[in-house]
Amino acid sequence: MSFIGKGTKGTVYAPGYILAFDDEGCVRETREIPEALGVAVEDGTKYVPMGTAYPSNDGNAIGLLYEDVDVTTGNMPGSVITKGQIYEDRLPVALDAAAKTALVAKGFVFVTSAPAVERPY
Repeated sequence: MSFIGKGTKGTVYAPGYILAFDDEGCVRETREIPEALGVAVEDGTKYVPMGTAYPSNDGNAIGLLYEDVDVTTGNMPGSVITKGQIYEDRLPVALDAAAKTALVAKGFVFVTSAPAVERPY
């Protein structure tokens, strides 16, 4: 469930872009995403990027955001991955060592980098 407003600018990725194997083995839960995690953009909107550690990037991490969530008007519901296989190089911010340890203990598997995409000419 995405709550991105019309005016938001930037690179847009499909929900789950950070997942190594789409929804295979992925567990998601709806959580309240706090406005405090938001990043302000030029047009005045505020959003929390996909892949952000939830609720914080430390030993308290319980999951990663499945998609961008617009928090311009306050806390909003969002989908949080609580178990899955993740491409580390697709996260918006590198995970803190304590956050990564906490997530691995909860069933996350981290793949160092996404495979290169080869396009035929």
